[in-house]
Amino acid sequence: MVKGSDRQRKLSFAFIVILTAVAVYLSFLIARPFLGSIIAAALLAVMTYPLFTLLRRWVRRRSAAALLTTMTVFVVLLLPAIFVVNTIADEMQVLYGWINQQNPEGERWDAVLRRLTDPPVRWIEQKTGISREQVRSAASAQLQGVSASLLDWAKSFAVNITGTVVDTVIMLVTLFFFLRDGPAILARAGSIVPLDRERYNHLLRTISDSMRANFYAVIAVAAVQSVLGFIGYWIAGLPSVVLWTVMTALFSPVPMVGAGAVWGAGVIYLALSGYWGRAIFLLAYGAGIISLSDNFVRPLVISGRAKMNALLVFFSILGGVQAFGVIGLFVGPIVVSLAIALLQMVTEERQQWERPR
Repeated sequence: MVKGSDRQRKLSFAFIVILTAVAVYLSFLIARPFLGSIIAAALLAVMTYPLFTLLRRWVRRRSAAALLTTMTVFVVLLLPAIFVVNTIADEMQVLYGWINQQNPEGERWDAVLRRLTDPPVRWIEQKTGISREQVRSAASAQLQGVSASLLDWAKSFAVNITGTVVDTVIMLVTLFFFLRDGPAILARAGSIVPLDRERYNHLLRTISDSMRANFYAVIAVAAVQSVLGFIGYWIAGLPSVVLWTVMTALFSPVPMVGAGAVWGAGVIYLALSGYWGRAIFLLAYGAGIISLSDNFVRPLVISGRAKMNALLVFFSILGGVQAFGVIGLFVGPIVVSLAIALLQMVTEERQQWERPR
C-alpha cells in the first residue's frame, strides 16, 4: 500500500514538473516581445534602488516612493531628449546656412557637389591614374547604396517610433513594480532556487555589481568620446561642433558602429571640403580616442567593479553584442560574471566532497 502511494506521489510530482515546464515555456513566449523592456527596467531598478531607499526615509508607502522614483527616471530621460532635439535643430540650421554659402548663385546641387568633390577626385586621378569619371561613377554607385540604406532606416524609424514609445511605457511600468515589489520578488525566487541563502545572495550581488559596472562603463565611454571629440572637432575646424559632439555621445553605445560613424562622417566632410590635412588629423585622432575608450576605459571600469579579467570583459561584450544585439552590452558581462560565480560554487562543492570524513 505504501509502495503504491509512493508511486502515485512520484507520478504526481512528474506531472507537475512537466506542466510547470510547459507553463514556463509559454510564459516565455508571452514575455519574449518585451524582454528588452524588462531587462532595461531591471537595469534601471538596480541603478535607482539607492534613490528609492532614500525616498523611503520620507515617504511611508512603498508605492508612493516607487512612483516618485519612476517619475524621476522619466524626467531624467525626457529632459536630455528635449535638449538633444533642440540642439540638433539649432545646429542643423547652422549647417544649412553653411551649405547655402556654398551655393550663392543658385546653381544646381549636383553642380555644387561636383565642385566640392573635384579636389579629392583630382588628387585620386593624379595618384592612381584612374579617370575622374570612373571615380565619380564608383562613388555614385556607393552613394546610391548608402542612400537606399538611409531611406530604409528612415522608414523603419518612422514605423517603429510608436513601438519605441510603447516599449518606454512598458519599461517604466515594469520599473515601478520592480522597485515596489523587488524584495518580495527576490524572496520568492530564493524560495524556489535550491540554494542556501548565502550563495543565493552572492549570486544576486554578482548580477547587481555586473549591471552597475556595465552602466557606468557605457556612461564613462560616452563621456570620454564626446568630451575628447569636442576638442578634436574644434581643432579640425568642423562647423556645428556641438552637433557633432551630441551625435558622438548618442552613437557611442551603439555596437559595432559607435562613435566611429560620426568620426567617419566628419573625415568625409573635411575631405570633400578640400581640407585634407584636417581630415587626416581627425581620422588619426578619432581612431586613437575610440581605441582608448574601448580597449582601456570600458574594460577598466567593468573589471574594477565586476571583478572580472579585462580580457574576459572584452570578449563578453563582443560576444554579448553578437548574441543579443545592443542589450548584449549589458547581458554579455552579466552572463560571464554569473558563470564565474557558479563555477566557484561548483569548485567549493567539489572540495567539500573530496574532504575526508
